[in-house]
Amino acid sequence: MKNKGLLTIFLIVFIDLLGFGLILPLLPYIAERFSATPLQIGMLASAYSFFQFISAPIMGRLSDRFGRKKLLFISQLGTVAGFLLLGVANTLPLLFLSRIIDGITGGNISIAQAYIADVTKPKDRAKGMGMLGAAFGLGFIFGPAIGGFLSQWGFAVPAYFAAAVASLAAVSTWLFLKETVDTKKAATKKQTSFSLDKLKEALGTPVLGLLIGVFFLINLAFSAMQGTFALWTQATFGWGPTETGYQFAYIGIMSVVIQLQVLPRVVKAFGEKAVFKMSLPLLAIGLLGIPLSTHVGLLLIATGFLVLGNSLANPTIQSIASENVDKAEYGGTLGFLQSSASLGRILGPVLGGELFTLISKDAPYISSALIILIAYVIVQRYLPADSVWQKVKARFF
Repeated sequence: MKNKGLLTIFLIVFIDLLGFGLILPLLPYIAERFSATPLQIGMLASAYSFFQFISAPIMGRLSDRFGRKKLLFISQLGTVAGFLLLGVANTLPLLFLSRIIDGITGGNISIAQAYIADVTKPKDRAKGMGMLGAAFGLGFIFGPAIGGFLSQWGFAVPAYFAAAVASLAAVSTWLFLKETVDTKKAATKKQTSFSLDKLKEALGTPVLGLLIGVFFLINLAFSAMQGTFALWTQATFGWGPTETGYQFAYIGIMSVVIQLQVLPRVVKAFGEKAVFKMSLPLLAIGLLGIPLSTHVGLLLIATGFLVLGNSLANPTIQSIASENVDKAEYGGTLGFLQSSASLGRILGPVLGGELFTLISKDAPYISSALIILIAYVIVQRYLPADSVWQKVKARFF
């Protein structure tokens, strides 16, 4: 982390996601206080992703025009407001409003990714995106644990603590983050304006449109697994929240280690596109391995493949996308990519839940593996790159 910009954005995103992770596992219990139905709880969980889906490209494009630092700071103030509202919410509509506000400001992930693209060279960009992913992983490891501990004094306490953490992220942004956009030049550039034509243009760009579609499929499959995993472990092993929490902690720790240690090495050895292609079969193996896991040891191996594939796929696809657009459009373009991910996270839990209920407990994982294999066939056909095997032969033979 020699680059101060990378270190600063890593810490800011970690603090930001720590606050988000504090609240996420508690939302169903908070909603139950207002006699919310299972459907309303599901809608509450989806509200964040839905409004992030809308806001990510808009906030990214605004940061292209008015600066990363300014938009990131403003969005973090919105996150603080969302958590404070969550703390005082005494009705279900106020609870929804708090998640809507947080979802809109949660579009700032596209700004963080654009900042990484600004301060890294193409050869180091996947490593930078991996650091961002590691910050996510760390936030999700520590956040739920702290939130669970604080909830013993009432659900408002984690919400206020999350607001304080988000405030710290906002102050850190204002004090330590250097601006990377020349706002005077950007204000006069046509590329930094926002319109639906930009989305059509992005989808029509051969590589970029492909990546946006594939990223949707990856997140659709992964969230279908994620949304039903607790139900699957309960049905298969009789696990409760504690055991499932330990499993997610294992996934989070593995994700951090892979993105900080494994990803930079394999990208340097084989290149981003080859690693991205390799990640999809690994992800599919992990998904297929879950229903085949008859004891905990096999489940740890299966989820190991799952995390390895996902941790290699996300940073490399973001890096490849940034290399196919003009620097002035990083924010908006990565925003479209994030919107496709958000859409996958909205639809994935619904798909997984329906398959789990209507067919079998294993159906979401088999279906998700098939979705990933379809994505792999598309990428193999339309994304030119040497295969990993070709790279190995060139390197060692």
